[in-house]
Amino acid sequence: MALFKLAASIFLLASSPAYGFTSPTTLIARSKQISNSNNLSHHNSFFPSKIAISTTTTSSSLSALPISSTIPTLDISRTIIGLLLAQKISNSGYKKQSLSKSGAISAFLVASFSLATSFRNGLTLLAFYWTSSKLTRVGSKIKGKLEEGHTEGGERGASQVFACSLIAVLCACVRRILVGNDGPLLSTSVGLLGDQLTLAYVAFFACCAGDTWASELGVLSKSKPRLIIKPWKQVPPGTNGGISFVGLAASAAGGTLMGLIHGVLVPGGIASMLPFNLPPMLGAISSAALKKEVLILSLVGFIGGFGGSLLDSVLGATIQVTYYDDVEEKIVKRSGPNAKRVGGLAFLSNEMVNVVSTALSALIAALTARSLLSIMI
Repeated sequence: MALFKLAASIFLLASSPAYGFTSPTTLIARSKQISNSNNLSHHNSFFPSKIAISTTTTSSSLSALPISSTIPTLDISRTIIGLLLAQKISNSGYKKQSLSKSGAISAFLVASFSLATSFRNGLTLLAFYWTSSKLTRVGSKIKGKLEEGHTEGGERGASQVFACSLIAVLCACVRRILVGNDGPLLSTSVGLLGDQLTLAYVAFFACCAGDTWASELGVLSKSKPRLIIKPWKQVPPGTNGGISFVGLAASAAGGTLMGLIHGVLVPGGIASMLPFNLPPMLGAISSAALKKEVLILSLVGFIGGFGGSLLDSVLGATIQVTYYDDVEEKIVKRSGPNAKRVGGLAFLSNEMVNVVSTALSALIAALTARSLLSIMI
C-alpha cells in the first residue's frame, strides 16, 4: 500500500501540467475559459476539465477546453521507468555496499521523484551517484590507510544521500509544478523562474560532484595538500579544508561533466543530432539552441564544481573539525589519546557542510541566472 501511494504521488507530479498539477498561469487561463462557457457550472470552473466536468456539458464546450482528455502516455511511461530504474539502482548500490539500507531507501525516493520530473533530471542525478561510487573505489586501499572508517564501497547512509540530492530534487519538483514540462532555457512562459530552478539544479549537483571528485582523487595526490585558509601550511591528506592541484582539477572536471550531461539531455537535444526527422511531439530543437544550452550549463557546472569545492573547503577548514591520530597516521572522526585537532571547529558535520555549500551554490546560480543567460541572447 505504501508503494502504491508513492507511485501515485510520483505519477501526479510527473504528469503536471497535463494531468494533475497545473502551473498558476495555466490554471488561471483555464479558469477564465471555463467560466465563459455556458455549459459549465460556476462551481466546476475552478477545476481542470478532466476532474470537474458538469453532467450537462456538451461536446462542443468540451472541445473548447485547452486540456486534452487523453491520458498522458509519455508521463505514465516515464513514471514507471523511473520507479523501476530507481529500484534497480538502489538495490545494486545496497548489494555493492555503496549504500546502507537507509541510504538505499533514500536513493530510491530521490531518484524516483527526480526521474518523474524529467528524464534528464533523473539521469543527471544518477550520473553523479554512479561516478561518485566508481571514484570511491579508486585507490580504496590507500584511502583506508589515510582515513578512518573508509570502506571499499564507501557505504553512504540516508543523511549523506539527502545532503547530496534533496535540495536539487525539491527544485526539480517545484519547477515541474509551477512551470510545467522540462525544456530548453529561455523557453518557458513564466519568466525567469523555470530557468532559475534549472540552473540551481545543475549548480547543486555540480557542487556535489566537484566536492566528491576532489575528495576521492585529491587524497591520492603525491604532493601533500595545503590548507585553503593558510596555503603556506601543509596538512595530512584527507584533512577538511585541504586542497591540491589534483583535487581542484577534479572538482572542475566533475562539475563541468554534470553541466554537460544536463545540457546534452535537454528535451529535443539528442533528437537534433539524428540524421532524420522525428514526429512533432518528439521533435528536435535547433542545433544553435542545443549549443547554447550545452555552453551555459557546462559553464554553470564548471563554476559550481570548482567554486563549490572551494567553498566547501573553506567551510571545512573553519567550522568542521579534523582530528589526526599520530599513532595510526590517519585522519580520525573524533578526538582520543593519540588524536589531535589539526584544523577547524566542531561546529558542523561533514553532511551539514555539504548542505550549506550545495545550497549556496544553487542559490547563487539562481540569483545570477539573468546575467548567465545573457550569454545566450
